[in-house]
Amino acid sequence: MKFRLTLLAAVAATVAATTASAATVSANAVANATIVAPATMTATRTLEFGTIAKPTTGVSTITVNSGAAASVTPVLSGAGNAFVPTAGQARAATFRLVGTPNQAIAVNTTSLNFTNQGGNFTNVGPQSPVASVGTLTQLPAGGMDDFFVGGHFDISPTTTAQAYTGTLTLAIDFN
Repeated sequence: MKFRLTLLAAVAATVAATTASAATVSANAVANATIVAPATMTATRTLEFGTIAKPTTGVSTITVNSGAAASVTPVLSGAGNAFVPTAGQARAATFRLVGTPNQAIAVNTTSLNFTNQGGNFTNVGPQSPVASVGTLTQLPAGGMDDFFVGGHFDISPTTTAQAYTGTLTLAIDFN
C-alpha cells in the first residue's frame, strides 16, 4: 500500500507541474512614443542673380553665395569677360523651416535648374545652404530657422541674351 500511495503522489505531482507550466504568465514593458509637430517649409525669398552682361570671349562663372544679405553683387570668375552693369541686384533664396524645437534634421537635396538652360548655361547648381540661427543638422530651440541658398552657372559668348527663370529646390529630412 505504501508503494501505491507513493506512486499516486508522484502522479499527482506530475499532473500539478504540467498544469502549472501551462498556466498563463505575463510581464510588462515600457512603451514610449515621441510626437513631433508637423514641419512646414516655405520659400520666402527668391534667388536673384541680377543683370549680367554676357562675355564676348571665354566662359564666365556667375555665383551668388548663400547668405542673409538682402542684396549683393554676383561674383564673376573664369576666363570670360562678363560683367555686372548694376551692382547690388542679386541675393540668395531664403527657405523658412518650422518644426519641433531641437529636432534633428538633415539637408537631403538641393537642386537648381533654369528653363531653356540647355546650350545656354552650363555648370548650373546650388551653393551649400547656410542656416540663420541653427545648424544644418538641428532646428534651434525656437523650432524655426531660415536657410539661405545661393547658386552658380557658367555663360559664354553663345549664351542667348534673354531673361531666364528656373527652380531652386531644398529638401530636408527629419531624423
